[in-house]
Amino acid sequence: MKQNQNNDCQQTNHRVFGSGMAIHPITPKRIEQHKGKLIFFYEWCKKCGICVYICPTKALAAKKDGTPYMADESKCTLCSLCWRICPDFAIMKNPNWEESKDAPK
Repeated sequence: MKQNQNNDCQQTNHRVFGSGMAIHPITPKRIEQHKGKLIFFYEWCKKCGICVYICPTKALAAKKDGTPYMADESKCTLCSLCWRICPDFAIMKNPNWEESKDAPK
């Protein structure tokens, strides 16, 4: 039954919760292609602005329609406030992102 739920999740773009984990309808291949610190799931985002408001470094900003985006990636400290407070689970840390060795700390 679980395998069927996972397939349904990927086909219909719904979230499935099990063991406290949200299964995102995104394939690992798509995550590998994303180069930024955060991944935004815009199809889930209701544009409430909480993530932009809570960001302590103002790395996030909102477009005119309220859609959040990473305005300045160098300011993002990966503090986790945005993805932890998002009521729609529409933000996650990119699991493949690594700090450059030359980046200022």
